[in-house]
This record gives sequence, C-alpha cells and structure tokens, in this order.
Amino acid sequence: MIQKDLFLLFPPNCYREGLLLLVSPDKFHKLEGNSIEESRLHMLVCDGTLELELNGELHEMKGPTFFDIMETVTIRINKVSPNLRAWCLFITFEFASESLKNLRPGPLNRLLEKLYIPIWNLSQKESEILERQLLLLKETLDNPNHYYRQELSETYFRSFSLELGNILFTYEENANDAQPYISKRDFIALNFMKLVSKHSMEEHSIDFYADTLCISTKHLTRIIKAMTGKTPHTIICNELIHQAMTMLEDDSIPVSQIAEILHFSDQAAFCKFFKKHKKIPPMAYRRRKNE
Repeated sequence: MIQKDLFLLFPPNCYREGLLLLVSPDKFHKLEGNSIEESRLHMLVCDGTLELELNGELHEMKGPTFFDIMETVTIRINKVSPNLRAWCLFITFEFASESLKNLRPGPLNRLLEKLYIPIWNLSQKESEILERQLLLLKETLDNPNHYYRQELSETYFRSFSLELGNILFTYEENANDAQPYISKRDFIALNFMKLVSKHSMEEHSIDFYADTLCISTKHLTRIIKAMTGKTPHTIICNELIHQAMTMLEDDSIPVSQIAEILHFSDQAAFCKFFKKHKKIPPMAYRRRKNE
C-alpha cells in the first residue's frame, strides 16, 4: 500500500488529499496489519507499545517514542497494545517544502539518521509538546469549511516540525552554530543518503551516485566527508553490511543468494567484503547470531 492508497481508509476530515494525512489515536487501528511503502511519515507513540517491521526488521516502540522515516522504508504494523495512544502523520515532499520554506527542522546529522530508521526516546514533556501540535493540526483538518484550512494546516505542520527540531537540538553540543536554513550542500547530502538507501544493493560505485546528482565524484566526496565525517564509499559499504547482516540472520537465505541479491560478482567476493568489514566470515556471523 502506497501513500495515496491510505487516503481511502480514512474520512476527509483526516487529510488534505494528495498532501497530508493525519491518523489520530482513535483511528490508528486502521493501520494495523498493513504494509506501507513509498511514504514519508512521522510516528509518535505517547503511551502503550507498538510492534512493527521496518524493511523486514522487527522493532518495538514503547511510549513515549518517536520516529521519522523516508520513502525508501517499508513499514508494517504487526501488533498494538490495548492501551496504545499513537499518532501517524503522512506528508508529501511538496507539502513539507511549502510549509517549511527550506527551514532546517533539526540538526542535519539527525536528518541523515532518518535513513537508518532510528527510534528516538522522548521525555513525557517532549511527547506532550509534539502531541499538542498534532492536536492543533487535527482541529484544523476536522473543519473542512474553515476558510484558512490550507494555511493553518501548513502553519501547524511547521510548528510541529520546529518543536521537533528544537527537541533534537537540545541534545546537540554545537546547536548555536547551526544554520537555520537548509543549504545546497545539505540537499546534496540528503539526496545522496536517500539514493544509497534505495540503490546500494545494486549500485556500489560512487560514480553512479555522483552522476545521478549531476556533480563530480570529487565534489560529492568533499561534501559528504564535510557533512558526515565519512566518505561516500564508507556509507555505501555500511549500508551493504547492514543489508547483509539482516539477511544472514535468516537461515533460509543461502550465502550464495545473499551475494547475488547484493550484486557481488560471486560468493567469494561477498565473503571477502564481509570479513573485511566485520572481521568475521558470513557463516561464522550467522552461527554466532543464532546461538
């Protein structure tokens, strides 16, 4: 199920069609059992427990927690506790861009971490701050005849994003040095990370990512190194290792098949790559995880 299909599950007072969908706690159960892909979303668990899969990996969220994921992640909500109180906010790039006007909603390193699906633990106060903004957005959407419904929905999404950014900045040592707006370099770094998340299994070369972003390999390397402290090659390798470890934990997938899925020339090349980065052969890693 992709984002546009989700609108069919909810009444019109939950969304602005094609732009934003807000699932409040009383309607959250409609998401249970569905696999959702190609969707940009925020999820806030205020109380209770939520079991879900993110790109096939099992995760548990216990309130108060929050995550923010990109379109490259497939999410499936498997199970919710009886006392769950959770919100899910789906947005499009167009809506977010118009609402934020290129404001940077939080530290760049946190924006980049979204691609690795972090689940952030919140304090009760932080959870209440975010929920208060979502309640204001819900009140706006609930009134389809409001003359300024469009403008207010953008305003309350903006206030939600800025409150979230403020929470994240409180954990940063150099928050005062951060620029309030996203720069061209920021966009290049974010788009590179999104491309890696989407294509790393079949595209291992830095040239592919530089060509897709219409910049030189040297320029891409300089930007990514400055923004993340890592080279593009390291980030691609880290994503490949992450994918390999996930598949190795499933005994039903032969190592030869993992090598093929990850587009290595053969099993030996994959084993050499894995051992170089993890200091242990793939089969030894599988045995250790199973034990």
